Amino acid sequence: MSRIETRESAVIFVYQSTFKDISYEEQLDQYIALNEELLDDIEYFKTVTSGVIEKKEELDEKISKFLKNWTINRLPRMDVAILEVACFEILYVDEIPTSVAINEAVKLSKKYGTPDSGSYVNGVLSSFEKSL
Repeated sequence: MSRIETRESAVIFVYQSTFKDISYEEQLDQYIALNEELLDDIEYFKTVTSGVIEKKEELDEKISKFLKNWTINRLPRMDVAILEVACFEILYVDEIPTSVAINEAVKLSKKYGTPDSGSYVNGVLSSFEKSL
């Protein structure tokens, strides 16, 4: 499984976790059982998913500063998951260049989001990057 595919799986996992009321470990076990190909890049997957879930409040606070005329609770959940994963990568995963995190987030938002998600996610992440 490529890093791009693993990132996409991480976003889907983070998105799904907002609907489940079970522990991270249980969710992880279930998700891996259904997606065994994740074992190829499991350390990255675990780093990102556990990091996003652990730092959700911090990430959401940082993201919220760059939302124009929106609150994080009004955004589609998938867009939030994409923004959280990208911000986590930018802040905490040194091996991922910021430009890659942003580009991949925009691609995922175009694939899974609303017609406006791509440009919105790009704008939020570009502003976030400039603030660093």
